[in-house]
Amino acid sequence: SDFARYSSLNNGRRAPVAPRALLTEITNKPQTPPRRRNAAMRALLLGIHLTTSYALVAPRGGARRLTSTQLHVFKEPTTPKPVEAPRRPKSKLRPRDPSLYMEPVPLVPDAEGNWEPLVSEIWTDVEKMSKLAETNFKAELSRFRDFCDHYRTARGTIESNGRTLSAQTRLFDVDFDDAGPIRKTKDHKWVRKLAKRVHPIVLEEYEQALNPTTTRNGTWATRKQITWSNTQVMAVRGTPWDAPPTASEEEEVADPKAGMDEAARDAAAAAEEMSAGDGDAPTRSTPPAEEMVSVVEEPPLDPTQYQQLLLQQVTPLKTGVLRFPRTMKALGRYEATSPPPRHVIISRLPPGCSTEPRSDLQNFLLTTHIPLSGQGELTCGGETVAYEEAKPVVFDSTRSYSIKNTGSEDLLLLHVDFWHPAVTEDEKQMLAYFWMLWQFDQYHPSTRAKYTRRVNFRKDQERREREERRKAIKRSDKKDGGGGGGGGSIAR
Repeated sequence: SDFARYSSLNNGRRAPVAPRALLTEITNKPQTPPRRRNAAMRALLLGIHLTTSYALVAPRGGARRLTSTQLHVFKEPTTPKPVEAPRRPKSKLRPRDPSLYMEPVPLVPDAEGNWEPLVSEIWTDVEKMSKLAETNFKAELSRFRDFCDHYRTARGTIESNGRTLSAQTRLFDVDFDDAGPIRKTKDHKWVRKLAKRVHPIVLEEYEQALNPTTTRNGTWATRKQITWSNTQVMAVRGTPWDAPPTASEEEEVADPKAGMDEAARDAAAAAEEMSAGDGDAPTRSTPPAEEMVSVVEEPPLDPTQYQQLLLQQVTPLKTGVLRFPRTMKALGRYEATSPPPRHVIISRLPPGCSTEPRSDLQNFLLTTHIPLSGQGELTCGGETVAYEEAKPVVFDSTRSYSIKNTGSEDLLLLHVDFWHPAVTEDEKQMLAYFWMLWQFDQYHPSTRAKYTRRVNFRKDQERREREERRKAIKRSDKKDGGGGGGGGSIAR
């Protein structure tokens, strides 16, 4: 500008101050817009962009263009493996509910009223827990110790005053609490609260279970329909518990390395490998994994007979946990049903159907029926009472009782066992622990063959993996020439 040119002519000397008129003239002078400079800058940037893009598309040297985009480094497999769905990592913490990972043994007596005798490993656990409870928590468990003695020694049933008890599983004396077959609900006020709370919840969850709108993840829950049964409860075992095991329940071939220690197993595996490889190897003690699954099919369900849906059997089962969660949560809020005593069943009787008279044989429990829908009546110990919807009926299930549908629609009942009011809190805890061990322990006689097969299969699998690792190490030793610190030594 004129002012800058005027200042530079002074050669570093202090520039004289310009008069006010000159400054005003410079400020008001119209400035030419820098269109030419902007156009030149745009042209320069466009040229740079075109040059770089051409260098990327056509490299120097005139190299030929690729005719295809296929990678020639790796050969694509002719039959690609199917992509497996991502698996959820196994949690190291076992779920609190054992039914989520184990199926219980059916809690039914045999025809003589006996339950299965426990093995010594379970008795060790029971005695250890009872001693800890008495020592640390000052629990009064004399009746529970008598119960354990009865379970060990007594067999058969005891009939007295219209009641039928199992001599093996009685906690009280035979004539204890002879208050009649049908009990007054005013003596068990919590049952009224339970029925009022549970009745709409059970009906809602029952409708959802019959008509599911969503499928859950997991192998069991992908089934659309719930499974009714005639044989889970309200039945007796056909063969006595003390009958000798059949050949199918025992292992046909014993594991040849089952009793060896680690060194002996390694030596035996090395001897097999040196002799003739897999040819002289002993026959496998267990079938492969797919052959180990044995499903016992139930007889086809008769729609005219009494049907039951088992939600709880000492511990909540999968049907109860997954299909009726709010019902099971409501039951856990009352002292008489927590910890879980025995059964929670949804019973369905078609029109005109009635059940055979039966007794539940255990006098430390009482039972309530909560009618959900339909009409019917309960006969217990010679007394008959009609069902009213959502009105509970409490009765002594050690007496002979039966149910009959007197209406034209299905009779739907909620059968809930609860602790007798005379059972103390300590006895509740120990009895619940006792029956849980009875059902889920690995030494249980009914599950022992299954458990042994599983253990032997795992041992066999580990042995084969060790042999494969040993062979791989020997192959690498031969290839690399062995040596102390070479690439093929074990120190690698």
